[in-house]
Amino acid sequence: MRAQRVRATGVAALVVLLASITGCVGQSLKIFPMQKEQTVAIGKSVVLTCQADAQDPSLITQPQWKDPKGLVINEAAPGTRPEIYTEAMPTKQLQLLYISSITPAMAGNYTCVATYTNIPLSASVILDTYVAITFTNANENQYATKGQEFKVMCEVTAEPAPTIDWFKEGVPIETGDRYVIHANGLLIKNVQESDDGSYMCRAVVIHTGELSEREINVEVYTAPEMEERDQVVVIKEGETAQITCKARGKPPPTYSWIKASTRENLATTSRFSVNENTGLLTFSRVEASDYGKYICSASNPAGQNETEIEVEVLVRPKIFELFNATVSEKMDGRLECKATGRPAPRISFRKLSNPDRFTNGAYDNGRITVETSSRQTGDQMESSGVITISNLNRTDDGLYECLAENDGGEARKNGHLTVQFKPTFQNMPDIPIWSWNGQPVNISCIAESIPNATIKWRHRDVDLVETPHIKIFGSGPISYVTISPVDRAMFGVYKCIATNILGEAEHIIELREGFPPGRVIQAIQETITATSVSFNIVGPAEDMGPPILAFTTQYKENSNFDWNLARNRTWSINSPYIVENLRPMFTYDFRFAAVNQVGAGVWSAPLTVITPKTSPPQQPKWRENISSDSLIYGKYADKYELKWKVPADNGEPIDMYEISYCPVVKVSGEWKVVSESQCTIEELKSYDAISYEVRGLYPDTRYRMHVRAHNVLGYSLPVELYLQTALGVGSGFAPPQLLSSGAIIGVALAGVFICLLIVDLLLLCFRRQGFIATICGKRAKKHKEDEAKLGSTKPRAPPSPAPLPPPVKLVPTPTYVPTTPVDEKEPLKDTGDDGLKRNSSVEFDGRRVYATSGGTIIGKNSAV
Repeated sequence: MRAQRVRATGVAALVVLLASITGCVGQSLKIFPMQKEQTVAIGKSVVLTCQADAQDPSLITQPQWKDPKGLVINEAAPGTRPEIYTEAMPTKQLQLLYISSITPAMAGNYTCVATYTNIPLSASVILDTYVAITFTNANENQYATKGQEFKVMCEVTAEPAPTIDWFKEGVPIETGDRYVIHANGLLIKNVQESDDGSYMCRAVVIHTGELSEREINVEVYTAPEMEERDQVVVIKEGETAQITCKARGKPPPTYSWIKASTRENLATTSRFSVNENTGLLTFSRVEASDYGKYICSASNPAGQNETEIEVEVLVRPKIFELFNATVSEKMDGRLECKATGRPAPRISFRKLSNPDRFTNGAYDNGRITVETSSRQTGDQMESSGVITISNLNRTDDGLYECLAENDGGEARKNGHLTVQFKPTFQNMPDIPIWSWNGQPVNISCIAESIPNATIKWRHRDVDLVETPHIKIFGSGPISYVTISPVDRAMFGVYKCIATNILGEAEHIIELREGFPPGRVIQAIQETITATSVSFNIVGPAEDMGPPILAFTTQYKENSNFDWNLARNRTWSINSPYIVENLRPMFTYDFRFAAVNQVGAGVWSAPLTVITPKTSPPQQPKWRENISSDSLIYGKYADKYELKWKVPADNGEPIDMYEISYCPVVKVSGEWKVVSESQCTIEELKSYDAISYEVRGLYPDTRYRMHVRAHNVLGYSLPVELYLQTALGVGSGFAPPQLLSSGAIIGVALAGVFICLLIVDLLLLCFRRQGFIATICGKRAKKHKEDEAKLGSTKPRAPPSPAPLPPPVKLVPTPTYVPTTPVDEKEPLKDTGDDGLKRNSSVEFDGRRVYATSGGTIIGKNSAV
């Protein structure tokens, strides 16, 4: 290579010499660019132009290019483009040399030759090559991991070798504790998030002056960090459930789930779905076998992290065993209930007829005990509960509910405990059966027992057999006998004997012959009015027949001696024995008889009753038992409903009721009306009314209420009660304020004016000052001036002082002061002083009330 360059240099010198000679006569070749030595970067394209410079260019042949070896460089064939070729432009006497991509082998002396009238012309140029700055390993985006070392790669090739400098965000970086500049990159120690940003890798070739920069964006990745969450997740069998897994990292991590026990990827397992971007694990239908540990893994280019989650599956209890039990009385009964579920079901019992529940433990002084246990069975827990009842009795018989419950729900199932017992007749009535006149009767027998009992009958210690007059129906546990007692021997005691495997019992039924009742022992009149009479009747003994069902009476006018023409009235036993619609001032005869199933007894001796003349109605009576002196506390503050019974009208129909009510106070233990003017009287135009609602009452006020009936002859005596209304707004019965707000303002202004007038009069009397004194002074001065003008010389007496107004006696308005109850006192008596209106106070029944001079009570918390 060096020898070739020496030869090329000699040739070039010769060419230059010839050119000089030629130039003397003005003929030459020129190469553009005109630098004799040109440096070109490897891989670059080069174009050299050779141009003839002569007075007559047509005398110069077409120039040619020769490579450093002296070989002519040919033109490119049509449609081709070799690495080096020439291109002629004859019209301009130009010859172009093209190098598509220069390589170090192409470096050397290139010569352009031509002839001018057979005189050779030449020109040459030396091409030298160099390696340009090239970034061979310097990605514009690079990723570091937090907490680790990272080299920002920037490998540069150039010839001559370049100098590398680093910058971050325009600030120069030098080798130190955190940064080390290497030939192929920048090493960052213990990468932190603050190292994230833009870095500049700058390459400089001092010899060539070449400068090149590469901007590299470094993004710091952080490994996933799992967020804190509950380590135990509870889901329920049969439902859709979701479990979330969250991690912090850069870039955002992707997630995967596996089940720890099987190591299966849940993203590809049926019934499961995994969202890789959000970490959401979905159970489409939870099964009992899904319990256990699950691993959530989060990963990104910076690393991987995982967390373990315990999944607890709630399985609703299922009772799979509860058998009925049959046990004899006095023995021990036992019911066992078994259930599965997760977690282990809690088992308890209760009798359906009793709300109390039996859990694990002893009850009824140890007579009832419950024992429970549990064990693992596959994916679930199995619980067992046993209720044991010692010394069984009949009340223990019945349905028992087994309740199995856990956090997943509950299950219920009923089992029957049957308590066997010997026959009993404890619910059979012990009453005789009556028959008379050969009437057939039924005697029945119901035996209670488990198992059912068989029944047989005995009469007079002989087994009862069927005859034309005795029919037996049923042999247990229900049996009855139809008897037609045609003979007295058929009356007497019948035994019903019930038998089962546990024993027997007998029940005695007495068949008696019935007779009508005896004579009524006593019948006396109780209440008599002009049109009615009530009686008190004492019946005969019931030894000889069925119970008395009623009493009957016959009554007629005393002047009529034929009882066949008498009227009848019958009452059921224990009802009011009243005869109505009688005529006033008449004499009646009454006789009485008792009645039972057999018939009526003999009549009693006649009883003579004389009705009084017509009169006002009888006194009404309250429907409820209310004492006339007691105080009733009402439910409402403004109303009360009175209820009474319709009284006897005493010969004339009732045409109305009068209702009156008055506020009252209790003074010295007696009720007194506060004011007759406050009493209210209302009339109820109805003869059959039995209630009336009184309205418009005042709250927390005591009232006396009267009800009396009226007919054409007058009023009855009143029935009364005392009522205290309930608390409410506006307690007391003071009349409502009648002044409007405008009137109140006017009264207030008038009061202020009167006060100012009084003060001005006082100033006038004592100090001769004030508005009135000023006016009077002006008038006196004017009068004096007038007299001076008239020339009056009459002496004037000194002015007498103005008469003083009578003193005003200010009476303070009484103020209510709560007091404790004290002895009842009489109200203050009227002083008779009408010249001065005063308010007075008095304490009634432990409460303070106030009365104006007009007598109206206006107190707070008054007793009325």
